[in-house]
Amino acid sequence: MEGIEGKVAIVTGGGGGLGEGICRVLAGRGALVAAVDADEEKAGKVAAEVEREGGRCIGLSADVSDRSSVERMVGRVAEELGGADILVNNAAIYPLRPWTEIEEDEWDRVLSVNLKGYFLCARAVHPHMKERGWGRIVNIASITFLLGWAGFLDYVSSKGGIVGFTRTLAREVGPEGITVNAVSPGAFPTDAEKVHPDQEGYNRWILKQQCIKRRGRPEDVGYAVAFFASEEASFITGQTLEVGGGWAMR
Repeated sequence: MEGIEGKVAIVTGGGGGLGEGICRVLAGRGALVAAVDADEEKAGKVAAEVEREGGRCIGLSADVSDRSSVERMVGRVAEELGGADILVNNAAIYPLRPWTEIEEDEWDRVLSVNLKGYFLCARAVHPHMKERGWGRIVNIASITFLLGWAGFLDYVSSKGGIVGFTRTLAREVGPEGITVNAVSPGAFPTDAEKVHPDQEGYNRWILKQQCIKRRGRPEDVGYAVAFFASEEASFITGQTLEVGGGWAMR
C-alpha cells in the first residue's frame, strides 16, 4: 500500500490486543509507530517486539481521557518521530454488567475513554495534519453497535458515538486533506473477551455467527486500518468498514 512508508502513526490502546496487531501491520509497511497505552510497560513490550521484527516503534503512556496527558504524548511523538500523520483511535474499556447495575462513575469513565478520548487525540494531532495538508484518522468502532449487545450499554453507546463522530469530523477536516474513517471489528480473542465467563461456549457461539469459520486475528483489523491510511483510500472518508468474518452485514 502506497503512502504509509515514512509516515508517523499513533496507535492508542497499543499495548496489546487489536492495538498490537495494528502496530505490527503499520510498522511492517514502513510507518514510524508510537504504541500508546495507559500501561507504559505493555506499550514498551509491544514497541520492543515490533523493533525486533525490523520496524520502528516507540512505546508511550497516556490517559486518553485527559487533555494534558494526550497533548504531552503527542508532543513526545513529534519530538521523537517527527510529527503525526496517522492517528488510530483504538483505546477502550469493555465492562460487562446489566444496565441497571452500571454506576454513574463507570458510565462516565467508559464514555470518557471510548469517545472523549477519540476527540482529544484528534484535536491534539490536528495541527500536524493541517500543516502537512495530509492526514489519516482511523477510529475503531465495534460490531456491537449494529447488534445491540445486552450487558454492554455504556460500551455500545460509546461505539455508536464513534460512528457519528467519524462522519461529522470527516466533513470538517476533509477540506484540509484529512480523511476520517472507522473500522468496526467483530469478536476477536483478546484479553477483553475474558469478561465472558464461559470462554469455550462463547467461542463456539461466535463461530456460529460468522460466515468465515475461524476466529479473527488482530492483524485482520490492522490490514483494514492500513488500507484507510494508504493513498489507495485517499478518496474515501466518513465510512465504517465491518471486519468480523461476515457476522454483521448492511
